[in-house]
Amino acid sequence: MTDRRPRRNVISPKRFFSCIVAAVGLFLSGCASINTFVVLLPDEGGAASSVTVGEGSGRKVLDKPYSAAAVDTKGKVETKTITAEEAKRTFAEALAAQPPQAVSFTLYFETNSTEVTTASRADLDALFAEVAKRQAVEMQVTGHTDRVGSDVDNDRLSLQRAEAVRAMLVQRGIKASFIRPVGRGEREPLIPTPDEQAEPRNRRVEVTVR
Repeated sequence: MTDRRPRRNVISPKRFFSCIVAAVGLFLSGCASINTFVVLLPDEGGAASSVTVGEGSGRKVLDKPYSAAAVDTKGKVETKTITAEEAKRTFAEALAAQPPQAVSFTLYFETNSTEVTTASRADLDALFAEVAKRQAVEMQVTGHTDRVGSDVDNDRLSLQRAEAVRAMLVQRGIKASFIRPVGRGEREPLIPTPDEQAEPRNRRVEVTVR
């Protein structure tokens, strides 16, 4: 027997989840004719996103968080907006299958050094704790410097800082292949300054855990 129950899809900018359920119950009473139900979730980084549902002249664009579209068995698309609570309730199983959201940490460094400042030790411990909670981890580790010194020296130092953080993570049991260290030198200052001006907030490593 062919399963004619409506198919529900949750779409986020990075991942697509679907689940089979008995009834939609969020649109009109004729939900038995709904073949596909799509919801656009907020981007985890806050970026704008959109998805197109349907074909030809009947296509609809969802471009707001929690905008939704129901496609019936004839391909007709009806749109509306649901609440976050409705999305969580309706797609509980699919949402539970998502990996944890990305988390970012910023660690600051001593002048011309790969040593984390005393003030950043708590953030380093928080990073270790977050990594320990996750079953699968992928990390981007990006090193930066202030504008004191040459471009060549700062490129080297920023990479050394990123590699120092990677080494600490590897000591905690994370595979080195899961960690991507990158050095950006003085190109992306957190605080713009004139050349050769020291700025502690630019001497940093930014770690994104996914």
